[in-house]
Amino acid sequence: MYIHDYGKNGEYHKAAQEYRKENSRHQEASFSGYIDRKQEHIGNRNYEKEREKGGLEEKSSAEEDGWEEKLRKWDEEMERIRERNRRERERIQEERIRKKRIQKKLLEKLALKKYLARQDEMMQMNEKISLERAVGQDVYIEKAPLSKSLSAAEIAAICSEF
Repeated sequence: MYIHDYGKNGEYHKAAQEYRKENSRHQEASFSGYIDRKQEHIGNRNYEKEREKGGLEEKSSAEEDGWEEKLRKWDEEMERIRERNRRERERIQEERIRKKRIQKKLLEKLALKKYLARQDEMMQMNEKISLERAVGQDVYIEKAPLSKSLSAAEIAAICSEF
């Protein structure tokens, strides 16, 4: 691939040739800096031509009004988005707090049920031991032990509180 393959109509190639001609004596200047200077020079020429025609000043005031209007609309839209995001953050935070309260309440209730079930088991064991001592034989108690887990009704009641 050759250097003249780059750019429109070999502009890069032409710029490289001009660079070689102008800087054959000065080797310290960089080619990319030369390209930047040329592009800046071309841009300034186009700006001056446009200004001489007079269309630039008329365009700029009309464009400024359009841009100011666009910027104002964007600011209003950004403000609405910020407000909506703030409300959404607050809602999410409230939901987190609600879930933490429910979880805490469920854990407390479960701990209480386990404690009461353990107490019931100990009471039944003590009752069985005392009856066995009194009767002198093995005794079977048909009383079911308390549940150690939460029922669906208890969970629903706790969740409906919050």
